[in-house]
Amino acid sequence: MSSDEDEDALFSVSGKTVLITGGSKGVGLMLTETFCARGARVCIASRNENDGLKISKRLKCDFIQADLSTEAGCKKLANEFKSRYERLDVLINNSGVAWGEPFESHSEKGFYKTHALNVVAPFVLIREFADLMESSGRKIGTPSRVINIGSIAGLKPQVFPTFSYDASKAALHHMSTKLADELSSRNITVNVLALGFFPTKMTDSLDVYGKDVKDNIMSNGLLIKRVGRAEDVGGAAVYLASPAGSWVTGSVLKVDGGFLSKL
Repeated sequence: MSSDEDEDALFSVSGKTVLITGGSKGVGLMLTETFCARGARVCIASRNENDGLKISKRLKCDFIQADLSTEAGCKKLANEFKSRYERLDVLINNSGVAWGEPFESHSEKGFYKTHALNVVAPFVLIREFADLMESSGRKIGTPSRVINIGSIAGLKPQVFPTFSYDASKAALHHMSTKLADELSSRNITVNVLALGFFPTKMTDSLDVYGKDVKDNIMSNGLLIKRVGRAEDVGGAAVYLASPAGSWVTGSVLKVDGGFLSKL
Protein backbone atom coordinates (compact mmCIF):
# COMPACT_ATOMS: atom_id res chain seq x y z
CA MET A 1 0.00 0.00 0.00
CA SER A 2 1.37 3.43 -0.94
CA SER A 3 1.81 6.29 1.52
CA ASP A 4 -1.00 8.16 -0.25
CA GLU A 5 -3.33 5.22 0.34
CA ASP A 6 -2.25 5.09 3.98
CA GLU A 7 -3.08 8.79 4.37
CA ASP A 8 -6.44 8.34 2.66
CA ALA A 9 -7.33 5.47 4.98
CA LEU A 10 -6.26 7.42 8.06
CA PHE A 11 -8.67 10.24 7.32
CA SER A 12 -11.35 8.25 5.51
CA VAL A 13 -15.04 8.54 6.31
CA SER A 14 -16.11 6.63 3.21
CA GLY A 15 -19.01 4.30 3.89
CA LYS A 16 -19.75 5.74 7.33
CA THR A 17 -23.37 6.52 8.14
CA VAL A 18 -23.57 10.14 9.29
CA LEU A 19 -26.52 12.11 10.67
CA ILE A 20 -26.15 15.90 10.59
CA THR A 21 -28.82 18.00 12.29
CA GLY A 22 -29.40 21.38 10.70
CA GLY A 23 -27.56 20.02 7.69
CA SER A 24 -29.29 22.09 5.01
CA LYS A 25 -27.79 25.53 5.63
CA GLY A 26 -24.93 27.43 7.22
CA VAL A 27 -22.26 25.41 8.96
CA GLY A 28 -24.48 22.33 8.71
CA LEU A 29 -24.48 22.57 4.94
CA MET A 30 -20.70 22.95 4.93
CA LEU A 31 -20.50 19.70 6.90
CA THR A 32 -23.02 17.96 4.65
CA GLU A 33 -21.08 18.90 1.52
CA THR A 34 -17.82 17.72 3.07
CA PHE A 35 -19.03 14.30 4.19
CA CYS A 36 -20.97 13.67 0.98
CA ALA A 37 -17.90 14.51 -1.11
CA ARG A 38 -15.81 12.06 0.92
CA GLY A 39 -18.09 9.09 0.38
CA ALA A 40 -20.10 9.01 3.58
CA ARG A 41 -23.74 7.93 3.65
CA VAL A 42 -25.29 11.15 4.89
CA CYS A 43 -28.72 11.89 6.31
CA ILE A 44 -29.60 15.47 7.17
CA ALA A 45 -32.30 16.67 9.53
CA SER A 46 -33.92 20.07 9.08
CA ARG A 47 -37.08 21.77 10.23
CA ASN A 48 -37.47 23.45 6.82
CA GLU A 49 -38.77 20.87 4.37
CA ASN A 50 -38.02 22.95 1.26
CA ASP A 51 -34.39 23.49 2.26
CA GLY A 52 -33.96 19.86 3.22
CA LEU A 53 -35.41 18.48 0.01
CA LYS A 54 -33.40 20.89 -2.12
CA ILE A 55 -30.09 19.94 -0.51
CA SER A 56 -31.00 16.26 -0.46
CA LYS A 57 -31.61 16.36 -4.21
CA ARG A 58 -28.46 18.37 -4.99
CA LEU A 59 -26.08 16.32 -2.87
CA LYS A 60 -27.87 12.97 -3.21
CA CYS A 61 -28.18 12.49 0.52
CA ASP A 62 -31.15 11.50 2.68
CA PHE A 63 -33.42 13.96 4.48
CA ILE A 64 -35.72 13.77 7.50
CA GLN A 65 -37.86 16.72 8.49
CA ALA A 66 -37.53 17.33 12.21
CA ASP A 67 -38.28 19.96 14.83
CA LEU A 68 -35.68 19.46 17.55
CA SER A 69 -36.95 22.16 19.91
CA THR A 70 -38.84 19.54 21.94
CA GLU A 71 -38.03 16.12 23.34
CA ALA A 72 -40.87 14.66 21.32
CA GLY A 73 -39.38 16.08 18.13
CA CYS A 74 -35.99 14.60 18.93
CA LYS A 75 -37.51 11.18 19.62
CA LYS A 76 -39.47 11.37 16.38
CA LEU A 77 -36.26 11.99 14.42
CA ALA A 78 -34.52 9.09 16.18
CA ASN A 79 -37.38 6.71 15.45
CA GLU A 80 -37.60 7.73 11.80
CA PHE A 81 -33.85 7.38 11.35
CA LYS A 82 -33.85 3.93 12.95
CA SER A 83 -36.62 2.84 10.59
CA ARG A 84 -34.36 3.68 7.63
CA TYR A 85 -30.88 2.76 8.86
CA GLU A 86 -29.34 -0.20 10.63
CA ARG A 87 -26.37 1.75 11.98
CA LEU A 88 -25.13 5.21 12.94
CA ASP A 89 -21.41 5.84 12.95
CA VAL A 90 -21.30 9.62 13.34
CA LEU A 91 -23.85 11.94 14.96
CA ILE A 92 -23.19 15.64 14.36
CA ASN A 93 -25.35 17.87 16.56
CA ASN A 94 -25.24 21.10 14.60
CA SER A 95 -28.76 22.53 14.95
CA GLY A 96 -28.77 25.60 17.11
CA VAL A 97 -30.20 29.05 17.64
CA ALA A 98 -28.70 32.41 18.59
CA TRP A 99 -30.29 35.00 20.83
CA GLY A 100 -29.33 38.55 21.72
CA GLU A 101 -31.22 40.85 24.06
CA PRO A 102 -30.23 43.70 26.41
CA PHE A 103 -29.53 42.71 30.00
CA GLU A 104 -32.22 44.97 31.45
CA SER A 105 -34.98 43.47 29.31
CA HIS A 106 -33.67 39.98 28.57
CA SER A 107 -36.61 37.61 28.38
CA GLU A 108 -37.07 34.20 29.94
CA LYS A 109 -37.98 33.00 26.45
CA GLY A 110 -34.42 33.56 25.24
CA PHE A 111 -32.99 31.19 27.82
CA TYR A 112 -35.58 28.49 27.28
CA LYS A 113 -35.27 28.62 23.48
CA THR A 114 -31.47 28.56 23.30
CA HIS A 115 -31.06 25.87 25.91
CA ALA A 116 -33.82 23.69 24.42
CA LEU A 117 -32.16 23.55 21.02
CA ASN A 118 -28.48 24.07 21.90
CA VAL A 119 -28.26 21.82 24.97
CA VAL A 120 -31.31 19.66 25.57
CA ALA A 121 -31.73 18.49 21.97
CA PRO A 122 -28.15 17.19 21.63
CA PHE A 123 -28.51 15.36 24.95
CA VAL A 124 -31.80 13.72 23.97
CA LEU A 125 -30.47 12.69 20.54
CA ILE A 126 -27.31 11.21 22.04
CA ARG A 127 -29.40 9.30 24.57
CA GLU A 128 -31.83 8.04 21.92
CA PHE A 129 -29.04 6.95 19.56
CA ALA A 130 -26.61 5.53 22.14
CA ASP A 131 -27.66 1.88 21.70
CA LEU A 132 -27.52 2.05 17.91
CA MET A 133 -24.16 3.83 17.96
CA GLU A 134 -22.74 1.34 20.44
CA SER A 135 -23.74 -1.60 18.28
CA SER A 136 -22.41 0.14 15.16
CA GLY A 137 -19.01 0.67 16.75
CA ARG A 138 -18.81 -2.89 18.06
CA LYS A 139 -19.54 -4.32 14.62
CA ILE A 140 -16.76 -2.45 12.83
CA GLY A 141 -14.29 -2.40 15.71
CA THR A 142 -13.89 1.37 16.05
CA PRO A 143 -15.68 3.91 18.22
CA SER A 144 -18.78 5.64 16.97
CA ARG A 145 -18.47 9.40 17.13
CA VAL A 146 -20.56 12.25 18.51
CA ILE A 147 -19.47 15.68 17.32
CA ASN A 148 -21.24 18.61 18.96
CA ILE A 149 -20.97 21.98 17.26
CA GLY A 150 -20.13 24.51 19.94
CA SER A 151 -18.77 28.03 19.86
CA ILE A 152 -15.88 30.05 21.17
CA ALA A 153 -18.65 32.07 22.84
CA GLY A 154 -18.92 29.11 25.20
CA LEU A 155 -15.27 29.56 26.17
CA LYS A 156 -15.06 33.35 26.25
CA PRO A 157 -18.22 35.49 26.50
CA GLN A 158 -18.91 37.77 23.56
CA VAL A 159 -19.03 41.56 23.85
CA PHE A 160 -22.63 41.43 22.59
CA PRO A 161 -25.69 40.90 24.86
CA THR A 162 -25.90 37.21 23.97
CA PHE A 163 -26.31 36.01 27.52
CA SER A 164 -28.48 32.98 26.86
CA TYR A 165 -26.57 31.88 23.74
CA ASP A 166 -23.15 32.08 25.37
CA ALA A 167 -24.39 30.22 28.44
CA SER A 168 -25.96 27.52 26.28
CA LYS A 169 -22.73 26.87 24.40
CA ALA A 170 -20.74 26.71 27.64
CA ALA A 171 -23.28 24.18 28.89
CA LEU A 172 -22.96 22.15 25.69
CA HIS A 173 -19.18 22.02 26.05
CA HIS A 174 -19.36 20.91 29.68
CA MET A 175 -22.09 18.36 28.99
CA SER A 176 -20.02 16.92 26.14
CA THR A 177 -17.03 16.22 28.39
CA LYS A 178 -19.34 14.56 30.91
CA LEU A 179 -20.94 12.43 28.20
CA ALA A 180 -17.51 11.44 26.92
CA ASP A 181 -16.93 9.80 30.30
CA GLU A 182 -20.41 8.27 30.42
CA LEU A 183 -20.18 6.74 26.95
CA SER A 184 -16.54 5.65 26.93
CA SER A 185 -17.46 2.14 28.05
CA ARG A 186 -19.94 1.95 25.18
CA ASN A 187 -17.31 2.59 22.52
CA ILE A 188 -18.59 6.10 21.68
CA THR A 189 -16.43 9.22 21.62
CA VAL A 190 -17.86 12.69 22.28
CA ASN A 191 -16.09 15.85 21.16
CA VAL A 192 -16.87 19.50 20.47
CA LEU A 193 -15.88 21.85 17.68
CA ALA A 194 -15.86 25.34 19.19
CA LEU A 195 -16.29 27.48 16.11
CA GLY A 196 -15.21 31.03 15.55
CA PHE A 197 -16.44 33.38 12.85
CA PHE A 198 -18.03 31.58 9.90
CA PRO A 199 -20.20 33.55 7.44
CA THR A 200 -23.74 32.30 8.04
CA LYS A 201 -27.20 33.70 8.56
CA MET A 202 -26.52 33.48 12.29
CA THR A 203 -23.39 35.67 12.12
CA ASP A 204 -25.20 38.06 9.79
CA SER A 205 -27.35 38.93 12.80
CA LEU A 206 -24.32 40.71 14.29
CA ASP A 207 -25.03 43.55 11.87
CA VAL A 208 -27.57 44.90 14.36
CA TYR A 209 -24.60 45.89 16.55
CA GLY A 210 -22.96 47.88 13.74
CA LYS A 211 -21.92 47.29 10.15
CA ASP A 212 -18.24 47.38 11.09
CA VAL A 213 -18.43 44.60 13.69
CA LYS A 214 -17.45 41.77 11.34
CA ASP A 215 -14.71 43.83 9.68
CA ASN A 216 -13.27 44.57 13.12
CA ILE A 217 -13.31 40.89 14.06
CA MET A 218 -11.39 39.98 10.92
CA SER A 219 -8.86 42.79 11.11
CA ASN A 220 -8.19 42.80 14.84
CA GLY A 221 -9.45 39.53 16.29
CA LEU A 222 -7.99 36.83 14.07
CA LEU A 223 -4.44 35.60 13.67
CA ILE A 224 -5.44 34.13 10.31
CA LYS A 225 -7.00 37.11 8.55
CA ARG A 226 -10.04 35.54 6.96
CA VAL A 227 -13.40 34.10 7.92
CA GLY A 228 -13.91 30.37 8.39
CA ARG A 229 -14.49 28.25 5.31
CA ALA A 230 -16.24 24.96 4.62
CA GLU A 231 -12.93 23.08 4.54
CA ASP A 232 -12.03 24.43 7.99
CA VAL A 233 -15.04 23.05 9.85
CA GLY A 234 -15.37 20.10 7.47
CA GLY A 235 -11.74 19.11 7.88
CA ALA A 236 -11.93 19.28 11.67
CA ALA A 237 -15.10 17.15 11.69
CA VAL A 238 -13.62 14.60 9.29
CA TYR A 239 -10.57 14.30 11.55
CA LEU A 240 -12.76 13.52 14.57
CA ALA A 241 -14.93 11.11 12.55
CA SER A 242 -12.06 9.25 10.85
CA PRO A 243 -9.60 6.64 12.15
CA ALA A 244 -7.22 9.52 12.87
CA GLY A 245 -9.54 10.75 15.62
CA SER A 246 -10.39 7.43 17.22
CA TRP A 247 -8.35 8.14 20.39
CA VAL A 248 -9.78 11.62 20.94
CA THR A 249 -12.70 12.10 23.30
CA GLY A 250 -13.84 14.73 25.78
CA SER A 251 -12.06 17.43 23.79
CA VAL A 252 -13.16 20.92 22.82
CA LEU A 253 -11.29 21.78 19.63
CA LYS A 254 -11.14 25.49 18.80
CA VAL A 255 -11.66 26.20 15.10
CA ASP A 256 -11.45 29.97 15.25
CA GLY A 257 -8.54 31.31 13.20
CA GLY A 258 -6.63 32.00 16.40
CA PHE A 259 -9.23 34.38 17.85
CA LEU A 260 -9.08 33.13 21.43
CA SER A 261 -5.30 32.98 21.47
CA LYS A 262 -5.21 36.80 21.38
CA LEU A 263 -7.42 37.21 24.44
